[in-house]
Amino acid sequence: MKQNRRTSSLRWQMTAMMLGAWLVPVALVLVVMFWYISDSLSIRTAQNLSDQFEVTVRMCGDRLDSAVESSRLATYSPDITDAWRRYRAGGPYSDLYWNSRSFLNRQYGYDSRFRFTVLWFSDDPDRRGLSTITETAGEGYAQVNRYWRSDHQAVKEFAGTLDTAVGFLPLGEELYLVRNLKSSSYETIGTLVLALDPNYYFSDLAAYAWCSDLTVTFNGAFPVAAKGEGASPQDFGLRADQSGLSWGGDKSAIYQVTAGKGYTMSALAQVNVTALLSQFSGYKWLLFAMLLLLLPLLLLVFRFFRRRISQPIDVMMAGAREIEAGKLGFQMDYRAGSLEFQYLTDSFNHMSGQLQYQFDRLYQEELALRDARIKALQAHINPHFLNNTLEIINWEARMNGNAKVSKMIEDLSTVLDAAVDRDKRPEVRLAEEMTYVTAYLHIIMERFGRRLSVNVDLPDALMDCMVPRLILQPVIENAVEHGIGPGGFGNITLRGRRSGEFLLLDIENDGGLTPEDERQIERLLSPDYDAGREPSRNVGISNVNQRLRILYGPPCGLTITRGEGERVVARITIALHTGK
Repeated sequence: MKQNRRTSSLRWQMTAMMLGAWLVPVALVLVVMFWYISDSLSIRTAQNLSDQFEVTVRMCGDRLDSAVESSRLATYSPDITDAWRRYRAGGPYSDLYWNSRSFLNRQYGYDSRFRFTVLWFSDDPDRRGLSTITETAGEGYAQVNRYWRSDHQAVKEFAGTLDTAVGFLPLGEELYLVRNLKSSSYETIGTLVLALDPNYYFSDLAAYAWCSDLTVTFNGAFPVAAKGEGASPQDFGLRADQSGLSWGGDKSAIYQVTAGKGYTMSALAQVNVTALLSQFSGYKWLLFAMLLLLLPLLLLVFRFFRRRISQPIDVMMAGAREIEAGKLGFQMDYRAGSLEFQYLTDSFNHMSGQLQYQFDRLYQEELALRDARIKALQAHINPHFLNNTLEIINWEARMNGNAKVSKMIEDLSTVLDAAVDRDKRPEVRLAEEMTYVTAYLHIIMERFGRRLSVNVDLPDALMDCMVPRLILQPVIENAVEHGIGPGGFGNITLRGRRSGEFLLLDIENDGGLTPEDERQIERLLSPDYDAGREPSRNVGISNVNQRLRILYGPPCGLTITRGEGERVVARITIALHTGK
């Protein structure tokens, strides 16, 4: 009583505590925001930047792909290929020159994606061949003259490595798209050089404010510093052939690789992380200061919940684990700090004691009942079978005097030994059970001769499975008795297989089932069937079904159903396990 007066209700304790702790939700929000800004903002920002950069790189790749497609038109242009064929056949060079020039002006002269275009022919690559400037680009022929004077030799050597592929070659401030033109017989006509406008292709990448340096590389070998001095992915510990993200202080970079039409382009952007995240530093310190002010209150709340809720729950969980571990009747020696938890503790101790008492009593009763029922069921042996067997042996002894008598006596001994069960083993390996079945079948086939045929289909992998002793013989005996048809002939088939966690043994016969047979089977296999009130000749299959249900529980047992045609299938279901 004194303890109850000192211990107040948990409900009133929590109500009083929450009135003074209304700032807890605010503290939780601040903690979450502080964690977000301090620990995850940088990573989230990096991922967002990486996603944006990937999309932009793909957009630039699409623009480059359109330039590649545009350069491919020159290969299929009849203006050039037909004029080249006539020129190679002895036609004038002027015809080739003016046809090709007309195509360049028409195709590239007003395309702002290209600064200028150059075409030279393979028979004289150093001759100042065709060229055109883009009217909308505002470039003069000074760019073309600089190309022939400074870049032509390098471009010609680069074109010699391309064959039919397209290539990008950066030289100084210029980025050239180079393609060899081929005839239908794969003869090299000449080389087309398109001077790309970097602002058109890479301006979106260079426009990022957080990007301090941008390096674009083609086929892993030709870098273009589109912004800043340029760098390589190895400088940041990244692989050149794989997109990646390097994030750590000022030495951070985003690297993206994309495959285009006949080329691979990679873009490396160096990120100024300090400048990027500096705008959030004021919020972080503000949240940190607010968290420090709320810390004493939070500690008080945590202490309350730990002593009044967490500790009692931990003690009760520990008691539950003791019971789960098998320590029935375990008692908790603990005084809770509230009426509610003290009531739960006392109730737990009382129920634990009752559980141990009830379990001990039921366990002893179940053992006694199980042993009695198993022994009673195993004691049922069909006397008609023993009488018929002795009659056969007697007949063979009187009529022949050959080895059959000896064999039948040995088989009978095997069956009787299994029925007596001197070792008191309720289960045996399927291989041992089949020795009893084989002995029984040998005897029974001597009785019926050619009128009965038996087929056995049991995989070797099942022979180590444990089954109840003499579980097959009663079912096979029932199949023999009901499987001999009106014509005096019958067929018995024994099959076995695994199905999930169960072993299925099927005994089929072709005796057929009448509605009266089905009603009789339903009665004999009913869980409430009492074998003590039935003549011994009717308890065989009921014996098997009840033994299986006692040993393994549902859904194990015996079922007898119609099969294909006139076949009858008796199925034994056993919980699958193997002997040591």
